[in-house]
Amino acid sequence: ALLDLHGRVEVATESAKTVFGLKPGIQVKSLPLKWLADLYDNVLRHARPLGPEHNGTAIQHFDKGEERFFRPMVVPILDTEKQPAGVVMTLKDVTEQRHQDDLKRGVISTVSHQLKTPLTSMRMAIHLLLEEKVGSLTEKQAELLVAAREDSDRLHDILNNLLDISRIESGRVQMEFRSISPREMAVEAVESFRTAAKDQGVALDLELPDDLPEVWADTTRVSHVFVNLLSNALKHTPPGGKVTVAARAEEKGVAFSITDTGKGIPNEYLPRIFEQFFRVPDQGPQTGAGLGLAIVKEIVEAHGGTVSVDSIEGKGSTFSFTLRGVDPIPKKESSS
Repeated sequence: ALLDLHGRVEVATESAKTVFGLKPGIQVKSLPLKWLADLYDNVLRHARPLGPEHNGTAIQHFDKGEERFFRPMVVPILDTEKQPAGVVMTLKDVTEQRHQDDLKRGVISTVSHQLKTPLTSMRMAIHLLLEEKVGSLTEKQAELLVAAREDSDRLHDILNNLLDISRIESGRVQMEFRSISPREMAVEAVESFRTAAKDQGVALDLELPDDLPEVWADTTRVSHVFVNLLSNALKHTPPGGKVTVAARAEEKGVAFSITDTGKGIPNEYLPRIFEQFFRVPDQGPQTGAGLGLAIVKEIVEAHGGTVSVDSIEGKGSTFSFTLRGVDPIPKKESSS
């Protein structure tokens, strides 16, 4: 639909008319859909496009009693002086995709829960055997059990990641937001990796200004972001290389970056790097399920931030993410 500077609909498709009531001559603020008016106001206020990455989850809407989900894209029309003159609003029906995602999350959650119980028993049995609680072990037996323990630990981590991403996507994770120093979070994360970096022969540097503004964040969840990104950087950085954690203040908060001097990522794989289960080919031994970066993306977006990657093959990569400042406090959005 095309709206003028006063919020009046000028042109609309048949589906916009029948599903949302966006008929020519109607004022968007007169409709009983406050979120439509909010989208319109936000775009005019900031004079820049508002897409799915800014809106979070799809918007729920009931059409003749049927639950449907729409993903908005709202673009301002600028005049010759770069001032807003109107708005173009599109709402993509993603109901089928939403239902498929819900089904996938349900299957993943159920299977993960079903696997956790027998896995816990296996890990306990391996622990008891290694502790020689049921008898002494030969050197070969101990070696095999250590390998089994390492593999069971990896499977345990994979199941936890699957459950985490399922809970975050479904909105079942309760975020505990509070005002926190970004410097404090970054320093704490880096210090926890000092020993691992030293053992690997990799320098671990911090580049943090003293005057960073506080951010509004769930510190436990953001620590997962740092852990995943730092683990990823160290895994792909050879001895003698360097990993740098930096931050800078921005208009609406703080931008963090984790830069490594590793192998880098081929350009053709960059668009898929945050997809669930995606792993870049030919990057050495693969020990995970390709969920770490997907979890990073979900957590950051749940904070109202963005995540991105820049990489030069053979020189290294930089993963960046943003967190909002404490003013204004981000409102938790929900699709239901």
